[in-house]
Amino acid sequence: MKVIKHDVNLGDLPYFDSQCSSEQVLRDVVFHADREVPNFPRLRSLTRIHDVLEMNLFLEHRYKGLFMPPKRTNKTNNLGGVSVLTLSSTAYSLSIFLAWLEEHNVAWQEVIAIAPSEKAKYWLPVYRFRKYLIERVEAKEIGRDSANLYMNHVRQFYEWALKQRRIDKIPFEYKTKIIKKKRKDGDIDFLFAGQFAQERGITVTTTDLLIPKKYKQKAFNQNELVPYSREELELLYGSQELLKPASRLWVELAHQCGLRADEVATFPASVVKDPTLIPNKVFYVEITGKLSKTRKVMVSSVLMASLWAYLNSTERQRRLGKWQLEHGDSHSAPLFINRSGKPMIAKSVSNVISKVRAGLDGKMLERDFHDLRSTFATNLAKFMLKQNLPIGFIQYKLMQLLGHSDFSTTQKYINFARSETFDKQMSSWVDKLFGEHLPSLHDDLLAIQQGGNHD
Repeated sequence: MKVIKHDVNLGDLPYFDSQCSSEQVLRDVVFHADREVPNFPRLRSLTRIHDVLEMNLFLEHRYKGLFMPPKRTNKTNNLGGVSVLTLSSTAYSLSIFLAWLEEHNVAWQEVIAIAPSEKAKYWLPVYRFRKYLIERVEAKEIGRDSANLYMNHVRQFYEWALKQRRIDKIPFEYKTKIIKKKRKDGDIDFLFAGQFAQERGITVTTTDLLIPKKYKQKAFNQNELVPYSREELELLYGSQELLKPASRLWVELAHQCGLRADEVATFPASVVKDPTLIPNKVFYVEITGKLSKTRKVMVSSVLMASLWAYLNSTERQRRLGKWQLEHGDSHSAPLFINRSGKPMIAKSVSNVISKVRAGLDGKMLERDFHDLRSTFATNLAKFMLKQNLPIGFIQYKLMQLLGHSDFSTTQKYINFARSETFDKQMSSWVDKLFGEHLPSLHDDLLAIQQGGNHD
């Protein structure tokens, strides 16, 4: 599953161009009034074509304001619908849902008119997908807020499908709840509860698809930020599991580039180059992260050489062959493909730490996969501070490489790096890891100071 963005024409009153030549097999569609939309997101899949067509029509209706137009006029586009940015977020959520449907060979249209029991409804695809998201929240692969956002977009798609008569019934339940207000009048609220019930709070309608609050992760606490120590990294890299080329690359992409598990799973093969043919010490590689946002990460020539070797390995070529039988085009294939020829999923990537832990013969490794990203951020911050790079540049560069939209999150990594003291061996390791990046960092700094934009 993939979200692609192209310039599209959502013009008014389409018709076939009568000027086409008689030899032309497909007639061109033209519009009475053109409406060009740049970077319009669409889902693409060669195995779920019908589902993709439905979901893309849903996206188009949302953009045109034909379904659930924004209530605030300042949030609408010139057609009365949602913005392309909102649509990109929705498309990303649906791509996750679609990938899950394909992996489990499930049809989203499965609904039950009346569930024979409360437990029976949890076999429906939408509830099984909810359970899958909860598992990802528990594994710290995604936050509860992100999971609820994905679930909310899937709910909207089902509501659209009902309105379009694609399904006969909504496969989830609505419920009302009161968001309580703080009392300012003491016991009078109790005495006149019946008469003034509505004044106790705001009544809202929701569904039973929400991820329960008990799964909410603790707020980011600088004091709880614990990157891998030198000893833990030695345990990790010296484990039997990391003798497997793919497992080692997953860890290295997270530790050396700051990638999340889902970003590793979807790492594009098309960006992998033979470093012996290119004199770069550092490669800037574009990946797709949260909410389909793209960003560029720095890959060292040493890591790129490992990625290139894996790309051309016999095992990877065997898996690519299975991918091509189902998808055809190999250019769109991710670097990491499972034995069945399907895209690797984030859970498989993050589980590598559990496999490492299982083979440590009683030795403790309390960190998880996402902590590798924290290790990257704090180590790079420490390295740049040591090089006396301007603090403003350090803040900018970390936000750019990590894909943060909130500056306060990035600042906590910097604060932690300032307070952390490396021993001589760890300091040497960090210098070696990021030493190749230094000329590129200086080039970036110079470009910014001169008002340019360095890639």
